Amino acid sequence: MAEDDNHWELQLLRRTRCAVAFADLVESVPLMRDPQADAIDRWRRFTAQARAQAVPAHGGRLVRTDGDALLMEFPGTPQAVAAAAALHQGIGLVNHGRPPSQWMRLRIGIHLDEVLFDDVEAYGPGVNLAKRVTGLAQPGETLLTAAARDALADGLHAELQDMGDRWVKHIDEPVRVFRATSTADDGAERGLPARADAATDLRPMLAVVPFRCVPANPIHDALGVAMADDIIAAVSRSASLRVLSRLTTSPLRDLPLDIAQVRSVTGASYLLHGTAVVRGTQVHLRAELSEVASGEVAWAGGAQADIDALFAGQDDLVPAIVAEVSQHVHAFELARTRRLPMASLASFSLYLGATGLMDSLSTSDFQRSREALEHLAERHPRQAAPHAMLGQWHIMRIAQGWSPQREHDGARARDAIRRALDIDADLPDGHVAAAQAAEMFDDDAALALQHAQHALDQDASNPHAWSLLSHAHTTAGAFDKGLLAARQAIDLSPLDPRRYLYETYAARAAFACRQHGEAAHHARESIRRNLHHSVSHRMLIGALWEGGQHEAARLAAQTYLRLFPGASAAGTVDPLGAPRRAGRFVQALRAAGVPD
Repeated sequence: MAEDDNHWELQLLRRTRCAVAFADLVESVPLMRDPQADAIDRWRRFTAQARAQAVPAHGGRLVRTDGDALLMEFPGTPQAVAAAAALHQGIGLVNHGRPPSQWMRLRIGIHLDEVLFDDVEAYGPGVNLAKRVTGLAQPGETLLTAAARDALADGLHAELQDMGDRWVKHIDEPVRVFRATSTADDGAERGLPARADAATDLRPMLAVVPFRCVPANPIHDALGVAMADDIIAAVSRSASLRVLSRLTTSPLRDLPLDIAQVRSVTGASYLLHGTAVVRGTQVHLRAELSEVASGEVAWAGGAQADIDALFAGQDDLVPAIVAEVSQHVHAFELARTRRLPMASLASFSLYLGATGLMDSLSTSDFQRSREALEHLAERHPRQAAPHAMLGQWHIMRIAQGWSPQREHDGARARDAIRRALDIDADLPDGHVAAAQAAEMFDDDAALALQHAQHALDQDASNPHAWSLLSHAHTTAGAFDKGLLAARQAIDLSPLDPRRYLYETYAARAAFACRQHGEAAHHARESIRRNLHHSVSHRMLIGALWEGGQHEAARLAAQTYLRLFPGASAAGTVDPLGAPRRAGRFVQALRAAGVPD
């Protein structure tokens, strides 16, 4: 009977996937000791304000207070990070008029996981992990696990810095940790430039947010992404419109859309978003086009399609939506373009996951991404996209210094790229990979330039193609053109998960123009977004040394060698490319302390 009672009580627990946040008062023991009554009163007032205002204002719940700590739950990481910023700001208010020795400061840790709750407690390993991550934070910091970070867009929800792997108590594997800084902070005070506007291009910019699907599940989500991709591909062919990449706008899908925030972060002139309702084999799309500056709805409408026909390119849903957008933004018709990475919906979902794993640059995730791409290539031998991404995978493996056999990986990359372009001669990702191969294996800037331009002819909003165009111009000695193309790539990718990669190309172009300060800035931005991108560390070392910041270059070299044991200057590709100039960059690495 007692066993049945325990089982019944367990059923009362609420199981949910959510963001768990711990807020811990730093140095609470001496604070509460002197002067005791004042500190306790301030802490009680702060926790009462957190319970009544700061936490619920962001959709959260203060589960419990534990002396000098708060345990909270939120529906997602964006809400948890916003609440953390509010709590840091709120604790600062209670310090007003007091000396620094009496200041109260928080450290906050956030993890996204499935957790069990009752009215007064939270249970599960995710709760313990959030608490352990809190212990790694410095006063005033908010730290996230990788699971929590993956639900955020860098630059939209917060400014994120990859802090690398950390060991914590009672966890068998190291935990990858990210620092989140509120985007409300004044960028000028941090010494960061504002987002660059394309002042020389007066065409309006369209942002297409992947459509939210009802009911929500991973397969339906992939359908929403696929329709957005089709629309982006079609609009990118217009001579009168610019369009942001889908990876840039994806983080906006699950947020309450703040039009002013969309404009400040993306620079978009128009916003297209909506909901796709799936009923059996049919999808009903309801879309809305907003003029961002005023927030006015320019058009609202809908369309219906058969899902199988949509993926077979036999349905008019996407062209109809594109025609409506064209009519209300400019008086011209856009040519129909339908290009999906995979022919089946389930495979498209897997394709998205594989490319995301590749860009994490965690060695285990990186290997899993190859397995997923090879699985897709075997399942769909006549689909070009998996082969193109496999080519990029092998190239990235070499660039990271992870390849035990450079020649073998090079041959695999060439073979994958050749197969992709045999299947689809116009695939943008195939020509992006071919441009990378031409630079890395052939030292052929002209061929790389040809492939990059071909990719842009098919998809003018492809930031990776713009970066490769920059690389080719720089290698050919057209440094100014290289820097302009690199800046265009960054302008097209304010929220793109691959922004770290485009920042590296911009660092290379700036280095070639002898703008070493800008080169160091772009390298640091790349490292902030992805600590494990080895090329960015090398760019930072070289830019600092050539810019006369020798001690900073030595420190950067020490960080590089700590993260990549066994790394060397030998074999490093000179960012200036041409043989007659080769050596200056490598010499800078050696001078800063990177061994041969």
